[in-house]
Amino acid sequence: MSEDRTLFGSGRYPDSGLLAILARVAFLVAVLAIVIAVFLPSKMVPQFLRSHYLEHFAAFYVAFLTALCAVPRLQLRRMAVAFGIGATLLEATHLGSGAQFAPLMLNWIADIGGLAAAAAPIVVERFRRRFHLAP
Repeated sequence: MSEDRTLFGSGRYPDSGLLAILARVAFLVAVLAIVIAVFLPSKMVPQFLRSHYLEHFAAFYVAFLTALCAVPRLQLRRMAVAFGIGATLLEATHLGSGAQFAPLMLNWIADIGGLAAAAAPIVVERFRRRFHLAP
């Protein structure tokens, strides 16, 4: 009997399946959008939300969710650390152009908040699984 590798089957979904490829493309688009938005002049970056900090939060939230889908076998901790380092480096690039530290720190906090919000349900679910619920 062969393994069921369909979308809703119990088997492992293939790495070359349509959804796996779409997840990787979405991840690349999200990361490229963040990098481009960082290096474009602020007047050229479209405003999607009313708050600049919500935009930072949402960008990293979406990018982290797409990363979770694109690289499902990478440990959550490693992915969060990599994104945290990336957020730190992206915000630090503005220091070289003479930006003030305080607004960059607030941007970074919004970035990390987006990462934490995306990872929180997974962490909570893993925590809950440690407790055996009586039937």
